[in-house]
Amino acid sequence: MDNSRKLIVGYDLCEDYSQLCCYSYKTYEPIPIGTSEEEDSMMIPTALCVKNDSRIWLYGKEAISCGKEGLGVLVDNILEKINNKEEVEIFGERYSGVELLEKYLRKTLTLIKDYFPTETITKIVVTIDKMDQRLVDGVYDALFMLGIEKDRATVMSHGSSFMYYALSQAKELWLNDVGLFDFNEEGLSFYQISINRRQKPMIADMEKEDLSDTLNLDLVKDNKVDIKYTFENLANTVLYKKIITTLYFTGKGFKGNWAEDIFKSLCAGRRVFVGQNLYVKGACYAAKEFSGDGNLDNVILLDNDMIVCSVSIRAYVDGNIQEVLLTDAAVPWYEVNREVEVIPDDTTDMEIIFRNIMTKEIVRERITLNPIPDRSSRMTRLKLSLSCVDRNRAHIVINDLGFGDIYQASGKIAEYIMEMIE
Repeated sequence: MDNSRKLIVGYDLCEDYSQLCCYSYKTYEPIPIGTSEEEDSMMIPTALCVKNDSRIWLYGKEAISCGKEGLGVLVDNILEKINNKEEVEIFGERYSGVELLEKYLRKTLTLIKDYFPTETITKIVVTIDKMDQRLVDGVYDALFMLGIEKDRATVMSHGSSFMYYALSQAKELWLNDVGLFDFNEEGLSFYQISINRRQKPMIADMEKEDLSDTLNLDLVKDNKVDIKYTFENLANTVLYKKIITTLYFTGKGFKGNWAEDIFKSLCAGRRVFVGQNLYVKGACYAAKEFSGDGNLDNVILLDNDMIVCSVSIRAYVDGNIQEVLLTDAAVPWYEVNREVEVIPDDTTDMEIIFRNIMTKEIVRERITLNPIPDRSSRMTRLKLSLSCVDRNRAHIVINDLGFGDIYQASGKIAEYIMEMIE
């Protein structure tokens, strides 16, 4: 595909404001998309409003204004409605959170037409703060309602977006570790990317430290903490003895000039960047990578939602005993979903193999297939299903599928929760 015809979209979906951008193959960077050329128009309130007189749906700032003036029914907290399976009734019609999100996405994505009037979306990455499974599924469902299926869409965390943003910058900016202070509604967090350059391909690992108990917006609003003093102490403590090339700062908590002097003091020996569009640009860079136009083929990105182990089974395939890969490492745990069918041959157990890409450690575990039905050899068909409970635990379910018309399926015969190598 001609790159100039690709439409690569990054979308930062948040409860209060959302942002979107598209990758420009002229400037080789994401360009922000807003309701106007003004900078604050890029921050689009995540809200809808249905006008009382015309029943027209509004979004963003227009929706907020319409609702405040009493001229329509305001709908906000859309992501919360998805997580809570909450419906709202508007003029006699009921709408689920997913249906509301579909309307909001449809309205905002239409803004792209002003920049790319004829192209259809090649790849879109939607980044959200927390990867709650219900919200992730809701975003995919809303995109599907817009005709965008999973082959063109990916949902990822803010942490993953930060990794794609940081590693898409000039290499001198990630010569050593990279840090990010995020001060949002839920408080202060610190992300650190560490890169193992000795492995081929290189592995970029990310850890997140939650500092919200010490510094959050509620404490600041209630004047319970000295924000400058507390943040400076936290920053210096977190960064103590760490070799960090570049620091990023984002989040509404940094708005205003209160932290300017602290930023300057942290510049000693480091590059420092402050902005509110880091995640949306990171999502855009990720979409570019996923579209087949990547620059990070020599780096494995391993964020705090991804499993660090590959998982395989040992089986007889095409005349040879070999390992069958169920999932690779560096995959978000919530996306691990693999099924394979096997026919046991005079055996009542199976070997599961975990390989840690960080430590290179290999662990082999044997699981029992009992109570396997008492049938003739090679007359039982089993389905093995692999998913994950979290990034450290695999969930394996084995079901008896019977054998054609000869033997009926008996259902589940085994289930295991297995610890993966950390």
